Amino acid sequence: MSLEPIIKYTFKDKKLLEIALSHPNQKSFASDYQRFEFLGDSILSGCISKYLYNCFKDADEGTLNIMRTAIVSGNSLSKKALELKIDKHIKLSDVYRKNFGEPSSSMLEDTLEALIAAIYLDSDLKTVESWILDCFRNELKVVREEIKRINPKGALQEWTQLNQEGIIPQYRVKETAGPDHNKSYTVEVSIEGKVLGTGISTSIKNAEIDAALDALNKIQ
Repeated sequence: MSLEPIIKYTFKDKKLLEIALSHPNQKSFASDYQRFEFLGDSILSGCISKYLYNCFKDADEGTLNIMRTAIVSGNSLSKKALELKIDKHIKLSDVYRKNFGEPSSSMLEDTLEALIAAIYLDSDLKTVESWILDCFRNELKVVREEIKRINPKGALQEWTQLNQEGIIPQYRVKETAGPDHNKSYTVEVSIEGKVLGTGISTSIKNAEIDAALDALNKIQ
């Protein structure tokens, strides 16, 4: 079976796909393949970085780096390559297959990056970014679930951006209770005037977090 139906992309220029699947040990396209790998790595990292930056407005640089690494690490990419059956289509030399058999994990990672470059060169940046986000949708979902746990406000903002572009959640202190040394705050979070969640805590910050989590539990 051809690789194109599996990856859900049909190449106009089949030569680009051929180069992406020709590992350097094959010699024929060694230089082009390595250039593809370089370009694909940059496109993948940039696409995921932009997605995370736009979706998780409250996440700091360290958190964004952790999320990106979880998605584009070598282990993650080699697993994705296996999922796409790339291992069955890589062109390897007879000597390599005789000595090693199946492609290595690093080879799978490199070939996926080369494939991303090939799709970009065959189309445009918008198309390849859409392909990447669709290809890694399950990995992005896992990241979103983790962020929901550790950063509910960021997760709620991301949900809002995806479902109501240009709108951001609004937080307001609805009620303050208790003496000065032991106050509690009730915070509501709303989107376009509709209250979606409520949180109560001894600090406004934590009450906002609880309100965001309450909203997420209702809408997801």
